[in-house]
Amino acid sequence: MGTRSKRFASGVVTSYGAILVNVFYTLFSVRMALHYLGKEQFGLWALALQISGYMALLELGMSSAISRFLADHKDDVNGGEYGSLLLTGGIVFGIQGCMIAIAGAVFSYAAPSLFHIPPDLASDFRWVLVLLTSLSGFTIATRSLGGPLWAFQRMDITNLLAIVTLVVSYGVLWMGFRAGYGIYSLAYANIPTAILSPVILCIVCLRNGYYPTRGSWGGPKWVLFRKLFAFGKDVLIMSSGSQLVNASQVMILSRLAGLDAAATFSVGTKFYTMGQQFVWKVLDNSAPALTEIFVRGERIRFNERFWNVVSVTAFLATIGASGLMMGNQILVTFWTSGVIQWSLGADVILAALLIVTSLSRCFVGIFGLVGDLRPVRHIYFLEGCLFILLALAAVRHFGVIGVLAASLVAHLSVTMVISSRVASTWLDSMRPLVHIIWSTLVITLVVLVVAVAIKVSHPLTIVVIPLSLLLIFSVTLAVWLMILPPKIRQDIALRIKKT
Repeated sequence: MGTRSKRFASGVVTSYGAILVNVFYTLFSVRMALHYLGKEQFGLWALALQISGYMALLELGMSSAISRFLADHKDDVNGGEYGSLLLTGGIVFGIQGCMIAIAGAVFSYAAPSLFHIPPDLASDFRWVLVLLTSLSGFTIATRSLGGPLWAFQRMDITNLLAIVTLVVSYGVLWMGFRAGYGIYSLAYANIPTAILSPVILCIVCLRNGYYPTRGSWGGPKWVLFRKLFAFGKDVLIMSSGSQLVNASQVMILSRLAGLDAAATFSVGTKFYTMGQQFVWKVLDNSAPALTEIFVRGERIRFNERFWNVVSVTAFLATIGASGLMMGNQILVTFWTSGVIQWSLGADVILAALLIVTSLSRCFVGIFGLVGDLRPVRHIYFLEGCLFILLALAAVRHFGVIGVLAASLVAHLSVTMVISSRVASTWLDSMRPLVHIIWSTLVITLVVLVVAVAIKVSHPLTIVVIPLSLLLIFSVTLAVWLMILPPKIRQDIALRIKKT
């Protein structure tokens, strides 16, 4: 197995390990938070987290820009241009980190009245928001230290670091709740990641020679800043739209339906978010290698590998969607001891969202791989605007399920349609997509019928769990045969035999 394949395999394995650790972290931390805080304060935390995400947009897409352009020069670390990119990015990140911390502190004074926070919770909300944005600013200020890892396809290092920091963060969270720090414990739990990550990343890059040697760093250049900013500007536009799409739900629900609805949405969609992480890791771990293939001008190979990524993504997304329809409702009920009530209808929408967002992300991702985001830079912003209009109209009458339905309609109408069309300019044929969509649609409709039948006959009983597992196993076999091309099945089977 070549170096590229080994690093891809290592990245995939460690990424799923990180996801599993994150699953356990989420399961136990949310249950612990609901026990110590209650539903209303948990909704307050979810809102603060989303506001912090908006503040992080001040990073202006520089992380993606630096990682992408370092890949163009990674074969000549000591050539000067590579080091100049790192230094230029380091200066920009430092300024941006300070801006985020200051902006968070200023906004925190207006936030309680803006989101109708009860007076007895306003002070806690304000200080938690200050803590979160300050930690976010510090993390961004040191981000250049780990920039080379993506270019050198060392996603395994990033994933292992995530596992370590999650374990440490859980310990800090538990001690904070036990010590009586309440909602502040959730903010304190982010401190280990902010401190450990830059230190460990710097050590790894030094030992592996991912930094230039002394005298070969070059220097910050205005022309590089303009190049980074041009690419980063497109990333920022996309990130802003993505925030509108993915980080507005809790804000809308908090203001128009109350903190209880916000908490319900936050908890009820946890397994959906985990499913996204699991499915999206296929593209994330393939991206550095695909970028290298493109940089070297191997167009035919690029197309072949890309469709392999789409097929595997659809394979995992269909299994995940089936799992959501069969098990999410009962898992949320048992997980929260009935505090959070969820519906099968909401799970059906989440299942559809998991499939379509996973596929469209692959098509949008092509333009990041080739280093030109202009054709898709406004796609998420358009979706976000449509989503907010639909959500504001739906939330008063349909609550959480109305917001979810607005997300699905907006994504299908804008991102899925546009991304697949513009991606066709880089792909030889879109016929594989037609096969994938039809196969996925048939399988998920069958699962939906079975899920409804099971839940009507055994509503929210433990019997649903073994039946769900049996159905998901059957779905896995069907998806294996219907979606994955024969060549991929043979390659996977061969690698399993070798291990």
